[in-house]
Amino acid sequence: MKTTLAVAASAAVLALSACGGSAAGAGKGPNSEERTTAFKAMMPNFSSMGKMVKGEEPYEVEKFKTAAAAFAEESKKPFAHFERDALVDGKPQDGDALPAVWEKPEEFKAAEETFHAAVAELNTQAQSGNLEAIKVAYGDAGASCKACHDSFRRPK
Repeated sequence: MKTTLAVAASAAVLALSACGGSAAGAGKGPNSEERTTAFKAMMPNFSSMGKMVKGEEPYEVEKFKTAAAAFAEESKKPFAHFERDALVDGKPQDGDALPAVWEKPEEFKAAEETFHAAVAELNTQAQSGNLEAIKVAYGDAGASCKACHDSFRRPK
């Protein structure tokens, strides 16, 4: 269980940290830049929780509760910026967002809703203080990040 959780937590941190970069040739317009900024703003709280979940830092109930509540709020912000950016010289300026975001809007919306539900559950479990339930919820939140990246984000 501990190894599985550590792998899931590491994958989640890697997936979220990767929200900021842009692949070679993928330009960034204003919407893409705003998404990147919003995703990067989420990282400190998610990473802080991950260190406690993985046992790299002591579990501090109040610190975890605060980080989870802040993460729940921050996690909503990037999705306000999932709009296409203008073409420049005929090339999309959507950063690392794949065309599937706009070509399959129902699937993208479903992935977004899965992510929001997982984050809400993480916050609920964090507020309960039950570390074992928190570990499961943290892993589920990370898995929802990875699932969305696998389908809708340019590979690094």
